[in-house]
Amino acid sequence: MKKLTWDDIQKQSDTILSCGLNKLTTQQFCDLVNVTEKGFGNYLISLDKIPFYIGEGKELTKRLRQQFKPTTSTFYKNLQKHISANQLIKPTTIDKFKIQFMPTSIGRKEVEEFGIVNLPTKLNGFQLGKRNKCVIADQNGLWNVVQQNVAELLKEGESKILISAFTNWFDTKIISSAGLYLVKDKSDKLIYVGESSDIGERIATHSGRTYFSALRRHIGTDILGFHLQEIKGKKRYFSETEDKKVTDFLRTCKATTFPVSFGRYELEEYLIEKYRPLLNRKDNKD
Repeated sequence: MKKLTWDDIQKQSDTILSCGLNKLTTQQFCDLVNVTEKGFGNYLISLDKIPFYIGEGKELTKRLRQQFKPTTSTFYKNLQKHISANQLIKPTTIDKFKIQFMPTSIGRKEVEEFGIVNLPTKLNGFQLGKRNKCVIADQNGLWNVVQQNVAELLKEGESKILISAFTNWFDTKIISSAGLYLVKDKSDKLIYVGESSDIGERIATHSGRTYFSALRRHIGTDILGFHLQEIKGKKRYFSETEDKKVTDFLRTCKATTFPVSFGRYELEEYLIEKYRPLLNRKDNKD
């Protein structure tokens, strides 16, 4: 099979994900102590071979340890809600669940979204409806071909996003799809890289009040020198005057949006690691 380009994997994302999910669901069932993958990957948590929860992680073993610890587990909290609402046949404990896992070099978030829709899983909910319904099948090893060419694919994605047209922040093209958005300051320096399953919603969030926007919080603290004020135990907002100044700063910025059907987490991480944008704290460490 020939190597695929960045454009290829975007056009064939559902087919690639069908193959990837097939690989995950055919892995051996195991207990937490048998999980050995320390890098990027996906996991599926099942009860009596029925899929209940699918997820992804940058450090797969660490993430699964969190998921099988009741005090830190999203999976377990959702399980308890379902038991309380009598949406499961009978109560059960976390140790009864089994794990399937696989390393994932590119596409781990999309595998999660695809699995929520196509398995489907009982205890996921947030990303419901983010992917198309498809048949889960091997697709002649297509998943492995894509995983083997990550470096080249990310370089292609980088080239395409960097030649995208940047416009004033409040004139940014709004697209209601998954992808990335890049922000430059008035000196044309890249200051932020972000991703979202709905770029339009995320741009709207950053254009409003600060409470729900990490970008606005970082503009206020790292550039304008403001101090976050606390509400409900979280330091997440500025005064009305300061918030207006954050918005005024955004007016001086330029941005571009870039739809991504496959590999948005990895492209975001790649760009942050390479360019070290001022306002990115996630993955921006020396």
